[in-house]
Amino acid sequence: MNKYVRLIILEASKYNRKSYTKIKIAIILLLLGMLALLSSCASKPIVDSRGKSSANIKGDMNRYHDDLYTCEHLVKDETNFFFEQGKIVYNMLRFKVLWLSPKAQTRRDLINNCLEGRGYNVLNK
Repeated sequence: MNKYVRLIILEASKYNRKSYTKIKIAIILLLLGMLALLSSCASKPIVDSRGKSSANIKGDMNRYHDDLYTCEHLVKDETNFFFEQGKIVYNMLRFKVLWLSPKAQTRRDLINNCLEGRGYNVLNK
């Protein structure tokens, strides 16, 4: 084979390797972005509407929405979105054997704790 043709083939293969690595990096970043978006999906706490607690003496649900939005607002003011995503990823990847690494409290945990403190029985902890 001609040495010029061989040189052209080698140069072309270098560019292909570089483009493959760029594509791999783009795919990894895309997957991490999708993970962050999916992990930040929020769900409302499931509360037993007939359950009673010592703090919720009457056992009624008249103030539930006000309490829920107050707890969400308090937690939103005191937490950071990026640290929250880091906690979610840490909780998914942490070493769970023998309880060596404790679970980090996320916004959902804090909202559930706030609602329990106001006398509601939260079912989805």
